[in-house]
Amino acid sequence: MWLGPAGQGTRLKLVVNSWVLALTTATAEAIALADGLGLDPKRFLDTIEGGPLDVAYAHVKGGAMIKREFPVAFPVDGAAKDARLILDAGQTAGLELRLADAVATQMEIAAKAGHGRDDMAAVWYAVHP
Repeated sequence: MWLGPAGQGTRLKLVVNSWVLALTTATAEAIALADGLGLDPKRFLDTIEGGPLDVAYAHVKGGAMIKREFPVAFPVDGAAKDARLILDAGQTAGLELRLADAVATQMEIAAKAGHGRDDMAAVWYAVHP
């Protein structure tokens, strides 16, 4: 995909990572909330499956959260770093990225809890210590 002058690819990577980090963190919160409310967290994934809210990535990361198995595809440490880069880029663009700020905080909490080398789905531990 041609994006234009040098640097555009890096900018698009930040945009995509902003979305995927937010999606993963939101999935962690939904899985933890279901669990906290006494529901089988798999019911959440089953409910969104096939509908307009379905995202395959939620099933991959949500499944890992339910199993508490976090084989590394994108480590929490890298996610936390990228979340800060996203915030810096937003600030440069004059934006207030409150969701990205919350995501960065959750990733940093998971990293400080000893999950920095686990997959970013381990952000679940920031919500459900």
